[in-house]
Amino acid sequence: MRPFYLVCILLLAASFPAAAAVGAEDAGRYVVHWFNGDGAEVYFDGEYRGTIAETELTVAADPSAPPAREYTVWRGERLMYTGFIEKAPAAGETIDLFPQRYQVEQPAPGAEVSETGWYLIYEPDGEEIYIDNTFAGVVEGGTLRVAVNTTLPPPEEFVCRNKDRGTMSRCQLPPLPPPGGTVHVYTRVQPAPHFSVSVTPNTSSLPAETVPTSLPGFGAAVAAAGLLVAARSLEKR
Repeated sequence: MRPFYLVCILLLAASFPAAAAVGAEDAGRYVVHWFNGDGAEVYFDGEYRGTIAETELTVAADPSAPPAREYTVWRGERLMYTGFIEKAPAAGETIDLFPQRYQVEQPAPGAEVSETGWYLIYEPDGEEIYIDNTFAGVVEGGTLRVAVNTTLPPPEEFVCRNKDRGTMSRCQLPPLPPPGGTVHVYTRVQPAPHFSVSVTPNTSSLPAETVPTSLPGFGAAVAAAGLLVAARSLEKR
């Protein structure tokens, strides 16, 4: 076989592993941070995606599936947390999802919206909830849903009482929910150790925005050109 054709075959064979490696790194990912202990299970839109280990879980995004809307953290049969996802990661992007003291859930698209909104308060079962000294209900299944009129002045605080344990805690309420929406309220969730929003793009994982990179195969093309010139020179001799 002539040197010219042998060089072409070798260059084509070498280009395939590089292309596969580039494609494997394109998928975006979420990192769910959870500081309340390992072993909690994470679900995206009701689908199990893994278990928290060392305070976090990495979840690969599926570019072919619809973007996830919410993620939930469960410990056994108890719902510990509901977070909302604002966007899907781009290729090579990491989106960090941090727990917060409260989360605002907008009404579902197309839903009928009235003046009523809701607080969804997460507490242990049996806790009695009082909002501005008015009894609101007893926590069952880890949550209590309280309707509020979004056109009235917002309530200021809620109190959790447990007569069996003889305990009481007093907490400020977050802003009113949007009409038809829900504010998820947590008192026993440890938030991020630094201020963050629920969706934080990790720009360090986006080299295209910080350091210009050459197109895949550009370096190989330059090397191939040099080898082809050398091969043609050998062939003429």
